[in-house]
Amino acid sequence: MGGSAELKTGASQTEVYPSQREVYANRNKVYANYARREETYARKNVRKTRRKQKPKRQNEEGRAFRVHPLFLLAGAYACLSRSLLLYLGAVLVALEHECAHSFAAARLGFRLNRVVLMPYGAVISGNLEGISFKDEIRVAAAGPFCNLVTALLFAALWWLFPDTYAYTDTAFYLSLFIGAGNLLPLYPLDGGRVLKCALAMKAGEKTALKICRAISVFAACAVFAAACALAARGKGAFSLFASAAFLGFGAFSGGGRYEKIQPDYAAAFLRGVEIKRAAADGNMTLKRALALCESGKYLILEVYSGGEKSFETEEKDLYNAVSGENLYRSLAQIFGRAA
Repeated sequence: MGGSAELKTGASQTEVYPSQREVYANRNKVYANYARREETYARKNVRKTRRKQKPKRQNEEGRAFRVHPLFLLAGAYACLSRSLLLYLGAVLVALEHECAHSFAAARLGFRLNRVVLMPYGAVISGNLEGISFKDEIRVAAAGPFCNLVTALLFAALWWLFPDTYAYTDTAFYLSLFIGAGNLLPLYPLDGGRVLKCALAMKAGEKTALKICRAISVFAACAVFAAACALAARGKGAFSLFASAAFLGFGAFSGGGRYEKIQPDYAAAFLRGVEIKRAAADGNMTLKRALALCESGKYLILEVYSGGEKSFETEEKDLYNAVSGENLYRSLAQIFGRAA
């Protein structure tokens, strides 16, 4: 009886204890599961941080994408007049126009945080406080320039392949109309913003803004009078009424604003990002240093003075230092190092 009991105990012990290979395999599975849980937990924390930050920004700055009531009214009119496809094409050209503005602002370390669609594009009066008037002119001119280049490319396409005219003529005329129309010196069109900056160099920003708004209101009244005259004769004048409303209301509305670019480095580092190293002189301005940053890469900038390395800074530090005043200061001045 005692011997049989010992045999049973030995058998049960053989069943309970696994082999050494199984122990290592189970341990590796536990480690793998633990690593996956840690990665999932880190991603959830990043998402929670983003969710906490986004509502705060939206409350302060408003919705990132907004449609003006006049835009919806013009869209309803396009449906009734059977020109909806033409209207949607104009919207696409207008979005291309705004992307060009955003790209030009991003090169200065700012990004557009709100877009307001209007019947003939989006009204933007960028809050680029502190940057030079010349740089603000470049940001304003980027949209029309992009549209006009697009129109020129379509014209070149016709020259090479005449058969494409029937398929691209609408896109050509829309790009030409929106590009050339935005160059009119009427605030808040891009031409009006360029005029405001040019006047501000001579007479001051407040005086320039008053002059530009007065010109726009006068133009809106003239267009409204012309629309009334056409309506009295029984002719369609809806587009003129919409243009007058656009100029009148747009002259006193901001439309969109720019804020400092603050990339989400936590998410980028979690995914893994390529390091880009570059060298620069300490007298290089922050504006030129920002041009070295590339999407998908993290910049490490070595700053030299007199041919010798003075200090090292990172992309995160460059964007944290962005302001209108700092854009034109040297790296040595901003980071307090001798150049």
